[in-house]
Parts: sequence; structure tokens; C-alpha cells
Amino acid sequence: MSEQANVHAMYWDNIPQGILKKQQDVFAHLGIPLRQERAHKKPHGVWMREVLERHASEDIVIFCDIDAFPLHQDAYLQAVSHAQRGALFGLAQFSNHKPGNEVYAGPMFMALRKQLWEDLGKPDLQSSKQHDAAEVLSALARARGVEVVMSEPTATLISKWALGSEGVFGIGTFYGRRDFFHLFESRKPAYEALLAAVADDVIKGGQLNFAHYLELAHTLATEAPAKRPRWQFWKS
Repeated sequence: MSEQANVHAMYWDNIPQGILKKQQDVFAHLGIPLRQERAHKKPHGVWMREVLERHASEDIVIFCDIDAFPLHQDAYLQAVSHAQRGALFGLAQFSNHKPGNEVYAGPMFMALRKQLWEDLGKPDLQSSKQHDAAEVLSALARARGVEVVMSEPTATLISKWALGSEGVFGIGTFYGRRDFFHLFESRKPAYEALLAAVADDVIKGGQLNFAHYLELAHTLATEAPAKRPRWQFWKS
């Protein structure tokens, strides 16, 4: 690969600055180009379409939630490699609030060639009655025989949701063989410490300290939830 593909991450004004900085630091440490974009109150799917539209058909486009990051550079390179050969790559996700019953490649960290989106008919990526944001890509890809590659959750610090019939995920979820981390619900200030702990270990280049994360998660889980702001949020 002669040139690395930028990773695109959007955020609203409700995301703590500490989350933005830690994500920047992790990507800088791993040598992965990151573009954080302020898109306050813009629906996730609308923003993803805008990102795709400003790329050329042959470009690899990578999306990442503002509270997610690869744990090592090879995880990023493998995601790009899947996209380069025409597959759709994403972190395994399940919409418990939607009627679908299939695990799909989620945009918490997603890689695809823009041409794939075009070949699928340039579908609307917004959340709908049937699908969550970008879930339609997996549905259309499967219907047309396109490979969907997913990195599965292997550990979670605070279990919260079912991954269909395949497992669970929640606050502070690790994917693959310690390949990716996604905090979820980063709008709640209490959880920022979890992301910071994982990010700091990645930046230091040492081993992940799961005992420390679990101890921290246990403390946070007993605290009262943060007051919800007035506006609504897409799931992070």
C-alpha cells in the first residue's frame, strides 16, 4: 500500500475534549492518519454519505467512532486490506432496537472502497425503521454475494447489550485478538476514564492492563448516570 487511507471520525459538541485528545494521541502513536470532523447535531448516516461523496470511486474510505481506535497498526492495515479486495469490513454490531436479526459490520470502525457503495446503489446510510446507521450496507452486500468481514467482540468491561444470539457487548468492548477498542456512550463523562486507561496503555506500547480496566469499570458502574442533555444522540 503506497499511501495510507485517512480514518474519518465525526463528533458532536457533547463529546468531552479528553476523548478527542486521547483518540488523536493513539492514532498518532500508531502512525495512522486521522481526520476528526465536527458535525454537531448532524445524523451519523448523513455525515458518512458526505464523506463518501467527496472521495473518488477507487478510494478506500474508513469510518471510526470518536470513542474507538485500533489497538495496533496491523488491525488498521488488515481492515484496509479487506476493503482493497472488495469486501466490507466493520466491527460486529447488532441493533437491539431494530427489527433485523442479523449481526452486521458496524461503522465504529469500518473500511470499504467507495466503489462498493456505488455498486450497491449508493444507499442512504441514515438510521431507519429497519436498520441502524450504515447497517443497510451489510444487508445489501450479503444479498449480492459481497463478502462481509467482521471483527467480533471478545471482551467487554460493562456488559449491556446482546449481540443477537452470538454474545454480548457493552461499555468498553474489545474486538478481535485485541485489535480494536470501542467505548460506547462517550457522551457520558464518567466513562471517559475507561477510554483514557486503554489509550494510555496503547500509547505507552505496553500490555493492556485488563485488571485495572475492570477495577475502574466496577467503580464507574456503581455511580449514578450523568444527566442526559436535551438533544438526542446517534449511538456512539
